[in-house]
Amino acid sequence: MRKAWAAVIGLMLAGAASIASAAETSPALRKVIDAAQKEGEITLTYGALLGGTDGARTMERLVNAKYGTHLKIDYTPGPSAPEMAARIAQEQAAKRPSSTDLYPVSMTAANAHLFQAIDWRELVPELPEAAMKFGRRGVAYATLLVGITYNTGLIPEDKAPKTLKDLLDPQWKGKIGVRVSTTFMAFLALPSEMGPEGSVAFFRKLGAQASGMIRCGNAERIASGEFPLFFPNCGDYEARKAALAGAKVGAIIPTDAACMAYFTAGIPNNSAHPNAARLLIAFLLSREGQDFEWDADGADYHGLPGSKIAAVMAKYRAQGVNFIDEVDVEEQHPELLDVQKRMLEALQESMTK
Repeated sequence: MRKAWAAVIGLMLAGAASIASAAETSPALRKVIDAAQKEGEITLTYGALLGGTDGARTMERLVNAKYGTHLKIDYTPGPSAPEMAARIAQEQAAKRPSSTDLYPVSMTAANAHLFQAIDWRELVPELPEAAMKFGRRGVAYATLLVGITYNTGLIPEDKAPKTLKDLLDPQWKGKIGVRVSTTFMAFLALPSEMGPEGSVAFFRKLGAQASGMIRCGNAERIASGEFPLFFPNCGDYEARKAALAGAKVGAIIPTDAACMAYFTAGIPNNSAHPNAARLLIAFLLSREGQDFEWDADGADYHGLPGSKIAAVMAKYRAQGVNFIDEVDVEEQHPELLDVQKRMLEALQESMTK
């Protein structure tokens, strides 16, 4: 008898949840849900992001549970973001469907034209206008605080560099791994920061301090002590993920040069399943999706209710740190991207001397 009543109560609760969910679904979202259900699937190709293969399975389960759909997510591990964008461009030029329905990495001014312009607030009313980038062709779903990654076992927190100027201290010579690109560094060329020539000069000096170049996603090389310091990293999320897994790494936001970048999602113009892709992004911007993203990548979007990274940023701001929106800088000052290239050239040149 108890089992029977438990089953009845379970059905009642499920029905109540379904009614509540239906009440919260806007006409615009309902339209996307129905269209996505007809498409039936979504094809994803990207690198080590959103939990990879296991994350794709989890998203499939969570999306279907949240929206009452039966979508199948077909995920294939893919190349780096620039390579993926180049592939999408080639497919569009050849008038072929995109090999991925979602580009979830970091959109740039150079590749934004490859993606659909969408007002995401129609599907996610609580989303701030500022989350939509590049003429609404991209939407930020995770905030990345760019700075320094360091080995916490070799460098005590109170001895770690706190500013970019600190990185040039002779004690760190030969102990710094520098990123293979200067992406997210255009903001340093602003007149309010180092200025064009000052930023190039800084990277020239940094190259003389460095012991090698590494890519993002290699926290184990910092944890092993091969590179006690790494700058510029791709965001504090990598150190957060590694530390949760037991690695001795941490992240520092330089007090003299703090910027935020994003994982910016976009749907290719030639997407084969555009509505399923819209629904997946709407999920990533929901509370459940943000919790998934925090668990998968150690990041979420600071402008959404309940954001965990917003609390991290608040602590830095209380210390006087001012975060500059790197994507806004690139949109408003595209000329600084040329300076960003010069930064990399100066870095590479000084490392070969």
